[in-house]
Amino acid sequence: MLQLQPGILYGPVNSRRLGRSLGINLLPADRKVCSFDCVYCHYGRTGVLTLAPEEGVCPSVERVLAAVEEALRTRRDFDYLTFSGNGEPTLHPGFPEIAAGVRRLRDQWQPEVKLAILSNSTTVHLPQVREALAFLDVPIMKLDAGDPQTLAAINRPVREVELETIVAGLKGMRGLVVQSVMIGGAVSNARGKEFEAWVGALAEIRPARVQIYSTDRPVPEAGVEKVEPAALERMAGEVERRTGTRVQAYWAR
Repeated sequence: MLQLQPGILYGPVNSRRLGRSLGINLLPADRKVCSFDCVYCHYGRTGVLTLAPEEGVCPSVERVLAAVEEALRTRRDFDYLTFSGNGEPTLHPGFPEIAAGVRRLRDQWQPEVKLAILSNSTTVHLPQVREALAFLDVPIMKLDAGDPQTLAAINRPVREVELETIVAGLKGMRGLVVQSVMIGGAVSNARGKEFEAWVGALAEIRPARVQIYSTDRPVPEAGVEKVEPAALERMAGEVERRTGTRVQAYWAR
């Protein structure tokens, strides 16, 4: 498993999709806080499965903005600032204020740097989150399943999360990039009716782009199998033909 990020900023990391990406972790350093407990998560099992973290466990808005401003003022070694880290970034209660503040600081100090997020989409239906996501250049939002049973089996969400709400929230998002982790094994979204349901959801959402990849590191659950690059490429081509949406396949090289 990967180690949790120990602070607010981490990297830059060489991202397959975003080049040199400086991560922004809005969650605690000592636990994973997320609304999903995905079978393939490289950070391991979710320590706190929730849609509402306890008050005071996340770094303050002021600390986050101070760290980002310092990086923008003093560093030139990254192409993206990316909200990610130890769980789901939009669960931070101050996420709307942070997104607006980071956009302002980026525009002031390094307007060429892009702003991105890696989100699991469980809060995308909330008006304040949608407004905050509009401050970002590249909203990369998860969709691994097109039916509730596969969502429950792969992403293992907190009880309140419903697939129908996620799909409705993703529809109409400006510049939406859907990211999907394709896995094989006993539970799979890469074949059969589960794959067909996922393609159907993409056709309904109509994102600007779709990014698919599989597991390249150890995962917390036995029986999760990697989808090989050749299969990912075939899948990308098929989905692109059927939906008219650009689909990119990624894997470790």
